[in-house]
Amino acid sequence: MPSAIFDTHHDGDEVTGPDIQRWAGNLPPDTSDLIGRDGELTEITRLLAGARLVTLTGMRGIGKTCLARAAAAPARRHFAHGAWFVEVCGQTDPELLPHVVLRPLRAQDQSARPAEEALADYLADKRMLIVLDLLDATDELTGACATLVGNLLRAAPYLHVLVTAPAPLGVPGEQVRPVPPLDLPAPGADPRQAAAMRLLLARARAAAGVPDPDEADGGAGGTAGAPDGRWDPDDLAELCRMLGGVPLAIELAAARLAGLSAKVAVDGLGGWIARHEDSPGVITPEGRLRAVIDWTHELCEPAERRLWAELSVFSVCFDAQAAEYVHRGGGARADAPVPLDGLVRAGLVVPERVDADEPRYRVPAAVAAHGRERLRERGEESIVRERHRDFYLRRARDGEVAWAGRAQFEWYRRLVHDLPNLRVALRYCLRRPAEHEQGLLMACSLWYLWLAAGLVREGRHYLERFLKVATAPSATRTRALWVCAAVAATQGDLEQARRHAHTCVSRAEHERDLAAAGYGRHVLGTVALLEHDDQTAINRLTEAIGWHRATGELTPGLLVGLPQLAVVYDRAGERQQARDLLNEAITTCNEAGELWARSIAVHVLGVVDYGAGDLDAAWAHARDALRTKRVFGDVAGIAMCLELLAWVSAKRGDAVRAARLLGAAQENWSLYGLSHAGHVGDMPQHHECERITRRALGEAAFAAAFEEGRGLDLSDAIAYALGEAVPGMPGRRG
Repeated sequence: MPSAIFDTHHDGDEVTGPDIQRWAGNLPPDTSDLIGRDGELTEITRLLAGARLVTLTGMRGIGKTCLARAAAAPARRHFAHGAWFVEVCGQTDPELLPHVVLRPLRAQDQSARPAEEALADYLADKRMLIVLDLLDATDELTGACATLVGNLLRAAPYLHVLVTAPAPLGVPGEQVRPVPPLDLPAPGADPRQAAAMRLLLARARAAAGVPDPDEADGGAGGTAGAPDGRWDPDDLAELCRMLGGVPLAIELAAARLAGLSAKVAVDGLGGWIARHEDSPGVITPEGRLRAVIDWTHELCEPAERRLWAELSVFSVCFDAQAAEYVHRGGGARADAPVPLDGLVRAGLVVPERVDADEPRYRVPAAVAAHGRERLRERGEESIVRERHRDFYLRRARDGEVAWAGRAQFEWYRRLVHDLPNLRVALRYCLRRPAEHEQGLLMACSLWYLWLAAGLVREGRHYLERFLKVATAPSATRTRALWVCAAVAATQGDLEQARRHAHTCVSRAEHERDLAAAGYGRHVLGTVALLEHDDQTAINRLTEAIGWHRATGELTPGLLVGLPQLAVVYDRAGERQQARDLLNEAITTCNEAGELWARSIAVHVLGVVDYGAGDLDAAWAHARDALRTKRVFGDVAGIAMCLELLAWVSAKRGDAVRAARLLGAAQENWSLYGLSHAGHVGDMPQHHECERITRRALGEAAFAAAFEEGRGLDLSDAIAYALGEAVPGMPGRRG
């Protein structure tokens, strides 16, 4: 891609130097070769050079997503803040769209302001490419996307957006590129020169485990590469023409060629093609894809057909345990295997390696749509969606139980991957009055995901919506009140947190719910801590810790309450009391194998050590906490650890390191949509560190080192702080 083509959108200068590598983005790795799309890639590159919004349109299965990823990969080096892939599934609640976009961009603005406003502010100065993939979107969702994209482009002058959608968004300045079918074999020409035939042969050989003859024979080649002559070239060419150049149709047919001859495939598919013709010999690409899917359905075993339909309720990706649950709940024998592997071999389910320990799967949009039709024909869609909801409710509650133990990070990772399906399950509950109580239970059971994964804004969205509709007094509602109060306090909305917490305490005392009463008092103590009302904070948090001890509530009860109380005591100069509380929290975490709350306590202990003048201990504890916060992606916690390490560096006389760490901390507060002033920027330790460092270096050297720190992306800033090598940055090893 020519470097100069983006100059007009970057103040006349191509993004060069270290800035290019600041953020690589999150584009999924390209695991399949893109065949026959060179012309489209060149055209998309040209369009991106002249427009900030490019939309790839076309039918399901035409390859829009693969093409967008392939076009974005080389383009990302022109964007200092990376190229980011955002999936928006058709089951997304349009009201939740800004939340869905915020998450993959790493924006962790946790304030109480509207999500779209936070997103616009976050992107305002970013040189970024967003690939927005609308999967099977409804008209309502497409309209919401159009509005959001238009607003973001106005708010962020350096933002580029590459959209995949069934139709144009209709946003001013949009450049539209329809994605056509692949070229078909031309009469009289070698069919293997056509892109559609090349794709068919490549995928058929892969499915059958047959090597490419050109590679195996050093270019001598064979007719089609089948080991037993089952793939007659003329039959393959005819099959290829029947598939119409639609990539998904080709993939599905190729999977069947692992066990069928090309002649049998032509004969079998021919009947279905005839059924979908608009008139004799006339059929649209959509009709061809539908014919292939119907033919594939016919070839499936009955159990595979049932599972195919049941899997259509999932959003984006799912794991084998979820698939088994929705299938066995449909009457399948307990000893009968779940036929997931058969659907994978048929190309109807695509494996995705998002996690080395837990393989995940997705169903292509056109295949899922066919499955939903079958569910509706059988009158089972509501039943299967209920099983889907039941599974994710159970998973949310199992994760809550396991959260304080040694499997905490595995559960964190699992639930983050499950987020799209959790959203679908929560929306299912919101739209059905009979399910409101279950939805409220799910929303409050997911407190650990909202708090630990930087999802407090989304968590509050669900909690408040369910509290408005599930109004009958219940233990679940009382519990949801303290969870919502805790989330609001994290956002800095202290008045709403106080109101919810007082209501929670009142209801809990009436219901004799000791655990909820403890949490309600805990939030009131948190509010007092944040308001610097230290005596009230001590009273409330001490009460809450007593209730947590009595009820055995470890997280987010005792193991978060102890560090919070320690903060207040440290502020009051009572360092030994603070240290005792923190040592208890850390010891309990170590015994349980808990990591998240431990990192909070260890960081606070580092602050206490710093105040006591024990710089070596403060340094060690800050790095200890930072290692855990890196694992959880806790950007706010990471920035606080960087800040503490800067304070220690300044006191140790390492002014250059202190300035770099200050720059890295401040940059990551702002880059990730967080308020620096609202956390540490107003602390006396921060101002003292800055004064010491400026005096030691002088203004020019301080500014240079500070900018070096700002130039580190999050992962490099962490590596530098931990003394690890920072690629391409000599002299910055810790």
